[in-house]
Amino acid sequence: MGSKGFAAVLMLALSAGAANAQAIDAAMGGPGDAVHGEVLFKQRCSICHVAEKGGKNGVGPVLYGAFGRTAGKAPGFAYSDGMKAATFVWTPEKINQWIQKPGSVVTGAKMALAPVSAPQDRADIIAFLKTKSEVKTAAEGKPKAAKKKVKKDES
Repeated sequence: MGSKGFAAVLMLALSAGAANAQAIDAAMGGPGDAVHGEVLFKQRCSICHVAEKGGKNGVGPVLYGAFGRTAGKAPGFAYSDGMKAATFVWTPEKINQWIQKPGSVVTGAKMALAPVSAPQDRADIIAFLKTKSEVKTAAEGKPKAAKKKVKKDES
């Protein structure tokens, strides 16, 4: 390998190390755009995952229904020991952390990915995953209580 090739490999290794050392950004860029999130999912996630109901596990588990599900519990997927032992539920906050640095969520996580660094991109991917779930958030699932009209005493 020539000096330019070695330098390129060294820079790639150093940048990967920097990404792994990067602090987790708790910020998400807003409410999220599920349409853009689907584009990002196809670009970044679909090599290993599908998000369609009835889809088949691949390198990664099917992500349909992941939002609101306990981690490591997709049927028929061979999870790492750390994921099998996980007890947390996939919330926007956990997904936000996971797509930046999986090892910060589950020690020994097998999933390797380039971190999604832009807060709005993370919000968009999360919004897309919400559309691929039957779980409703508290705001989405609770019907508004009807306000009772109070009649004034006319006497």
